[in-house]
Amino acid sequence: METQAVTRTADLPDGLAPQGPSVELPPRVTRALQGVSIVGAVLVVVGLLVSTDRTWAAMLLASQYALGIGLAGIVFVALGYVTGAGWAVAIRRVPEAMAGSLPVGALAVVVALVGLPWLYHWTHVDLSADPILEAKSWWLNTGGFVVRAVLYLAVWLGLTRAIRRNSERQDATHGVEETRRNVLLSAVFLIAFGFTFSAASFDWIMSLEPHWYSTVFGIYTFSGMFTCGLAVFILLLAALKRMGKLAVLRESHLHDLGRLLFGFATFWGYIWFCQYMLIWYGAIPEETAYYLLREQGAWHVLSVMNPIVNWLIPFLILLPRPAKRNLGLLVKVCVLILLGHWLDLFVMINPTVMADGPVLGLWEIAPLMVALPWVVLATFKALGGRNLVPEGDPYLVESLHHHT
Repeated sequence: METQAVTRTADLPDGLAPQGPSVELPPRVTRALQGVSIVGAVLVVVGLLVSTDRTWAAMLLASQYALGIGLAGIVFVALGYVTGAGWAVAIRRVPEAMAGSLPVGALAVVVALVGLPWLYHWTHVDLSADPILEAKSWWLNTGGFVVRAVLYLAVWLGLTRAIRRNSERQDATHGVEETRRNVLLSAVFLIAFGFTFSAASFDWIMSLEPHWYSTVFGIYTFSGMFTCGLAVFILLLAALKRMGKLAVLRESHLHDLGRLLFGFATFWGYIWFCQYMLIWYGAIPEETAYYLLREQGAWHVLSVMNPIVNWLIPFLILLPRPAKRNLGLLVKVCVLILLGHWLDLFVMINPTVMADGPVLGLWEIAPLMVALPWVVLATFKALGGRNLVPEGDPYLVESLHHHT
């Protein structure tokens, strides 16, 4: 006989009943975000006319940033299903809503890749004159590049939609079948994601400098993306708490998220060191050229700041146990990590168009002004259209009594 979930709204502890679909941004905030996006779009158009290469590079950076937020949300949800992590069920709607912004990130990637000829010099050079590029031409060709991009986005969007749909359906059925389906779908997603995200990182970022290669680049970009996603997750929880929503949020949930943030920031630092150390030690010209460019002039300053902002400062702040349970302190660290992730992407992408030194101006900011407001709007739209707590999930009671 099939086991049925026993979680019902009436079964929940006093004061912890799930709230309905009542989360929405104030109209003035929505209008402000839309206004910022419109201004950003105008600046992008001007930038494409005035400084084409810099603007396309900034559009690629913005697309990776926006896409990463949605991907981090669905990766967190999928990891929760396959590991049976009951502690996070009560707050799972937040990363699911982050995953709801994935179409925005996907659209940003499609728009950014229109700039293929300006971003990737292998698209318009004689490959036969360069033995390295000629050897890579079976992969680095425009047709294959476009087909793979469509495949990556289709896999991510399709599996994300299926997982979110099952989760929503469970609110009505209160059964365990949806959980079983999502465990299977999540396992498929994580396997597919491992291959497709690594390949997408090679295509969209590493091929900006096609002579260079790193065998850990996929996991390096993933660690930065997921750490940034955890920071967005915590900031959204703080915003919901400030709005008087999500009464199920406990200090123990924050503590575990703080530990994850601490752990993945450290993991990013470890992979950063591994990549740098192995390339420095190997001293292979095709590999060292990447860092030689980033150790010239002002680029060297940003390259040194990168591990300090993304690892050292968060590590020192979050090391004490009380820091991981202090929402105000977590918010400050999360804001720092959001800035750090932008810096990390900037150092990876922009030296290809700024060999003489980094420049920060309107053309670097404008694409973010277009993309990020729509990520926020899409996320809150997803939050507002469903219950804030997955009341039909069989693990909800465990999550509500987490560490109590």
